[in-house]
Order: sequence, then C-alpha cells, then structure tokens
Amino acid sequence: MRLSLFKISILLVIIGASGTGIIFSESDKTEQFTTLKQIESDDLFLYFEAGDIGYYKITIPEFDGKGVFYRIVDEDYDTVSKGISETKMSIRYFDVKKSGIHTMILTNLSEKKMNYEIEIGSTDATRIIIPAGIMFAGGVLLLLTSFMKLKNYRTEQPDENIR
Repeated sequence: MRLSLFKISILLVIIGASGTGIIFSESDKTEQFTTLKQIESDDLFLYFEAGDIGYYKITIPEFDGKGVFYRIVDEDYDTVSKGISETKMSIRYFDVKKSGIHTMILTNLSEKKMNYEIEIGSTDATRIIIPAGIMFAGGVLLLLTSFMKLKNYRTEQPDENIR
C-alpha cells in the first residue's frame, strides 16, 4: 500500500484528534449532582494552574424554562465568569489568571426544587498544544491536497449519439 499525501494528512488529523481527546479525558475535573430549592445555592471547587483554560458544564435534566445563576470565583472571591444558564445543558470556558482554587457557585432561579448536574474541570491547555498542532498541520495538508486534486480534475462530457 502506497501512502499518498492525502492519506498522510488524514492520519495526522486522526492522531492529533486522538491525542487531544486522551489528554482532555485525563485532565482534572470534578462533578456533582445536586438538588436545590428556590433561591438555594451550592458550590463546587477545583484547583487550577495559572494560564490554563477551565470549563464548566451545567445539565438540568428536568428543564422547565427557568435557568440557574452561576458564578466562578477565585480564592479572593473575584468573579472570573458569571451568567445565567437557560438551556438543558450548557458548556462554557474561562481563562485562569492566577493559580489557586476556583469555586463555582450555583443558585436556583426556579420556583420549584430542581436537580442539577454540574462539572468543573481543566482543559490542560498547555499539554494539548502538541496534538492540536499535529491536527492543525494535518488539516492544512488535507486542504492543500484536496485543492490540488480538484484543480487537476476535469469532467468529460459523454458523446452524444446523433442519428
């Protein structure tokens, strides 16, 4: 089997995506299932390194149109991110400026008791750079080889049988 530039580029994209997925799955994260009454709050915390990118995921299984207010604070209780999640599931990212424990505080905005599944974690952005670079290089190579194939592609029209 001869490896063409096209096959090599697809292989690079697959290797980069797999590496990124493995690193992301091994990153630090914590999750919790909680039930909150009206105006009740709960929190979840995790240690982050400076310069990392954190993420949080909020899932509301019995979503009824009312959201949940969330706030991410650092050790000094400075707000890093805040907002209202008004969907069944939301995932958002935030930049970590300084190392330390970051806390996610959730407040129920619904009039009734609601269940929430919350997760906060690190993306390990510094470790993902190499596999993401491999995936990017494979993607660029894939675009170039596809363009070269399309550039040289000619469509022949069938002969018409005129009698």
